[in-house]
Formats: sequence, structure tokens, C-alpha cells
Amino acid sequence: MLEVVCQGAPDLNRANEDSFIAYEQNDRQPRYVLAAIDGATSVAFYEPLVDYLRRERNGITPAALAASVTRDAILTYLGTFPKQEEINPRNLLLHANNRLRDLLDDVAVGIFDAEYILHHFPHYNDILYDHRKIRLFLPAAAATLVVIDTSVQTLYYGQLGDTTLALCYADGSVEIPGREATRSYDSALFAAVQQVSARGMTVIDVIQSPLIQSLNHNHRIFHNFVDDNGHTVPERGVGVINGLPELEDYIKTGVVSLQHVEAVMLMSDGFEWPGNPTDPKDNLQERVQRMWQYIRQHGVHRYLKFLRAEERADPDREKYPRFKLHDDATGMVLYLHND
Repeated sequence: MLEVVCQGAPDLNRANEDSFIAYEQNDRQPRYVLAAIDGATSVAFYEPLVDYLRRERNGITPAALAASVTRDAILTYLGTFPKQEEINPRNLLLHANNRLRDLLDDVAVGIFDAEYILHHFPHYNDILYDHRKIRLFLPAAAATLVVIDTSVQTLYYGQLGDTTLALCYADGSVEIPGREATRSYDSALFAAVQQVSARGMTVIDVIQSPLIQSLNHNHRIFHNFVDDNGHTVPERGVGVINGLPELEDYIKTGVVSLQHVEAVMLMSDGFEWPGNPTDPKDNLQERVQRMWQYIRQHGVHRYLKFLRAEERADPDREKYPRFKLHDDATGMVLYLHND
């Protein structure tokens, strides 16, 4: 049984920037391809891309474009894939990245070329003094993709960014393969909460301050990051689908056994129970474990209602420091029937 919820943030007047894939290939023993895809909110806007989105895509955001292109590219690939061949998560994510690159080269000429942008749009000089900040202009999506082969009770995963895979057990415990804390994603919020403690300011005041807003925007430089010499640094960078070839060095992959696993859960960060980045007792593993215990009893839809109510009850974001009151939320739970 598969449960899926993919809901846009209720307080934002825009299309959902999350997407998902639920694909079954049934040749006696079914194989499943599941993915949670989370478009990353844009922080700099490239005029040709904005014009294209307005004319051709009903005005969706660059983040929603990245998520939808990722979904469609993978589903198209799977639809033409030979059934007898092995499905490789890494290849699927790279295919989606290449498809986004091809589209952007076609509809937003020059978006990957800092010199081109500076020549035609010199007002971006304050951003592109560091050419690596081209990443601030690129539509981007985090994604967790799994291929489940029920014939051998094995799961193959590809992990990008802050989406999450959890293996859920009947005793209520969970494992989270492939996901590691990356300071580049959390640095702005971490700095904000530190300022709240040090200066006695409110969370809202701090996250709206120019310094924290700048930190939050500039973390994009870590997307498929390169250093001053153009070399990737996997321990610092964050893998995302944004069309850059450096993605190859940032996809985390692995193989895990599904023996004794009751369910496989994938989620975007907006579906995760929130925490506090400066609380030493806060732990993603424990939060996901509590989520699984609730979902196992009540299902993903009731869990999301519970999460939304908790978020609304914390409008000042003091209990759970975060940039948005609500975020887009995607949660997928595939229940397995292991003997």
C-alpha cells in the first residue's frame, strides 16, 4: 500500500514547488521507483527565464519548474526504459539534471554564463562579482529517489539536498540512510537563532534582518559547489538538480536491505516535524521516529493536518525557528509486507 500527500504551503499565493514520483514496473515481482522532489525557492531572477515562465508556464516559479522538469524527465525515461534492465537512481537524477540544462539553454540563453549575464544585464554586477554565484539564478530541486526491487528485498537510493529517506520498522525505530547534516543549508537559520539568544530579539525580527536574509540567499553558492579553483568539495557542497555538471560529485547513493523493514518513507523538508538548530537535544532521527509512530497509527494525511496545526499555533516561530510559517510538504509511505 502506498500513501502520498503533496500539499502546497497554505499561506503562500503560488503553485506547489514540491513534486513526487510513484512508478510501478510489475513483471511478476514488482519494482517501484519513488521520489520526493522539493523545488528550492529562487533568490535571484533572470529576466529571460521569468519571461518564459510567464508566457509558457502560467507564471510558475523557477523552483516549481525545476521540480516539474525533474519529475517529467524521470517519468519519460522510465516509460521508455527496457524492463529487463536495472534502474539506476544515479542515472535517473543525472538524466533529470541534463534535461533541465537543455531546457534552460533553450529558453533562458546565457543563464549558465556569468560573463554573458554581466554584458547584457550589468545591474547584476553586485551579485556576480563572484561568478560561482550564477547558482543564485538557477532553478533548483532537491530530491530523494529510491528503486525498490521486491524480488530481492533491496532498496537502491539516490540522495540530493535536504529531502529525506527513512526506513521504518515495526518496533517504531527508523534509519535515515544518505542524509547528513550540511551546515550550508542550516547556517542562516543557525545564525539567526544564535542572534535571538544573544540579543534578546524575536525570531521574526532576526530572520527578516538584512544579514540573515543575505546569508539565506547566499547559501545557494553551495549548490553543486566549486572552490576558487573550480574543484568540487563534497564535504561542503550540497547536491541539487540545477543543470550544473558538478552534480555528478554530489549525488549520495547506496543500497540497503529491506529485511524487517515495515515501510519506506520519503519526504521533503516541509513534511518533517520541525526542530531547533541550536538545541543540542534536537535530533532528526528522533523527530522522524516520532513522525513514523504517529503516521503508522493515523496515516500521512492526518499527520500533515497535525503538523499544520502545530505550525499555526507557533506564528512567531519561537518554538520552532524557521523562515516560513508553512512550507510545501510531500510525504510518501510505501508499506511493505515482509514475512
